[in-house]
Amino acid sequence: MAKNNKTVLALTLLVIAGLFSIAAGLVWLGFQLSKSNSGTTTPPPVNPVNTPTNFTSIDRVPLNSTRNVDYSKLRDYLKQKDWRQADRETYERMLDAAGPKSQAKGFTPLDEMENLSCTDLKTIDNLWSTASKGQQGFTTQQDILRALGDYRKMYAQVGWEDEKGQKLMDWNYNAQIKRMEYKVGKEPNFKNPPPGHLPTAEREYNFDVSLNAALKRCSF
Repeated sequence: MAKNNKTVLALTLLVIAGLFSIAAGLVWLGFQLSKSNSGTTTPPPVNPVNTPTNFTSIDRVPLNSTRNVDYSKLRDYLKQKDWRQADRETYERMLDAAGPKSQAKGFTPLDEMENLSCTDLKTIDNLWSTASKGQQGFTTQQDILRALGDYRKMYAQVGWEDEKGQKLMDWNYNAQIKRMEYKVGKEPNFKNPPPGHLPTAEREYNFDVSLNAALKRCSF
């Protein structure tokens, strides 16, 4: 009888030890999973407005406009990778999109900038982004600004100014034709533009009104 009791006791102890081993194993596994997950940063949710539509071809980009602006010529220049003509065409078509005062002046006054169509800005951005595979356009410029958190650093990064704030691009206002023109030797880098370099429309020459406010309003 005593022998049987010893046998039962031994078996009971073995079962208890086994249960403890299983529990310890589960605790260790949970710890390892927790440790592994703690080293992984969950990416923030993507705001669809901030991400240009990934069109497979620039011909598929819809040329939407609230003022019936014709963006077909801009699309053609971008398709040809003619960055110089595309930059100029962007400037002209943005004046059309802004309104009659902008068309007459050659730059956008405050009231028209505040009402500049987000639809038109998105069309221009989608064309540039698609043609450059995401290297150019308003979205890219704003992404760089957010990453650096400072306009001066952003302007240096995209090649509009040097690190000391000296302009690498600059404009003159041609009063005869009422249009902005690049100063000789201060043109953008059209041959090998760094990311975010283009387009330059309404950047730095329209001192009283900032395109940045319109881009922010349109959630770029």
